[in-house]
Amino acid sequence: MSLEAWEDTVYVSGLPKDVTEARLIQYFSKIGILKDDKKSREKGKKKIWIYKDKATGEPKGDATVTYEDVNGAKAAVEWFNGAKFDDCDNTISVSIAERKIPTAYAG
Repeated sequence: MSLEAWEDTVYVSGLPKDVTEARLIQYFSKIGILKDDKKSREKGKKKIWIYKDKATGEPKGDATVTYEDVNGAKAAVEWFNGAKFDDCDNTISVSIAERKIPTAYAG
């Protein structure tokens, strides 16, 4: 498998364990328009994924946030990487997200 940049999406780590979608929307929408999740049945739901522990279901402290365009994601990396999240002491790391893509086997 190889990795492909997900240009309109940022990967965020170092979030507080009690982070919510609402807090992520409020924080990350300061820099650009967040993309609507077209797969959701919930109207107006933003494309945000909070990673959770498989055993407990509790947030792990990382998430992906998708912007309407590439410039929003780039600006989020520039503005928020190394910043304090919201009103907490957590310093977050923000980078362009990557996803695994399957490679064809030529055998």
